[in-house]
Parts: sequence; structure tokens; C-alpha cells
Amino acid sequence: MKKMEAMMELLTDEIEGFNKSIRKLEGLSENFKNLKVKADTSNIKYYVNEFLRKQEQVIEINKEQVTEIKQGIKSARVTPNWLATLFCIAVSIQILSLSYFAHHFIQFEIRKEEAFLHGRKEVVSELRGYFDNHPIIYKDFQKWVRKRDSVSNQK
Repeated sequence: MKKMEAMMELLTDEIEGFNKSIRKLEGLSENFKNLKVKADTSNIKYYVNEFLRKQEQVIEINKEQVTEIKQGIKSARVTPNWLATLFCIAVSIQILSLSYFAHHFIQFEIRKEEAFLHGRKEVVSELRGYFDNHPIIYKDFQKWVRKRDSVSNQK
């Protein structure tokens, strides 16, 4: 019996410990039922708003840069100013040189014709003097001219 009493006593202690644990769990359960969990999104809202503000700043900076690039492209030239100036100078020099050579060529033709007429007059005056000094040769020359004219008329 002593054993039985010892077992009963042990069993009673165990049941009492078990009841204590149950009461403790019931108390905690009551605390959880009364506990209200409140979702706090203020931190998330702050981070989202901060992110959006930074994004707007980045977008504004990008818009300004795109505007500057567009203005740069509109004002850009394919050729630099010094190259355009050099081209104009080269074209001007070519036009001036062509004008000079054209004028020189025209004057050369006029001078050539004047020289020919001058040489012709000189030759005629020299021949006139020669023929005046040698009348016999002049008569032979006149015969030769008539003969030549008659041959050229027959052709």
C-alpha cells in the first residue's frame, strides 16, 4: 500500500502541475484575445514617398539634360566655321584665277590679231620697197599672181 499511496501522491502532484499549466495557458490565451495588433504602415509610406521624391528629381534632371542635348543638336553644324571659311576662300581664288586666265586668253587673241595685221603691213611695206627697187622682179611677181589666180579659178 505504501507504494500505492506513493503513486497516488505522485499522480496527484502531476495532476496539480498539469492544472497549473492549464491555468497559465488560459491566462496567456486571454492576453492574446485582448491583444490587438495594429498594422503600422507609416514607415512604408515614408520610404515610398521618399523614393517617389527622388525619382521626380531624377526625372527633372533628365528632362533638363535632354533639353540641353536637343538645343545642342539644333545648333550643331556639320562643318566647322573654319572649314566653311577655307572653302569660300578656295572657291574665290579659283574664280579669280579663271577670270584672269580668261581675260589673258582674250587679250592674247586680240594681240595676236594685231601682231598679224602689223606684220602684214610691215611685210607689204618692205615688199613695196623691194619691188620699187627691183621693177623686173615686180613684173615677174605680177605674172605669177595672174597665173596663180587663173589656176585657182579653174578648180
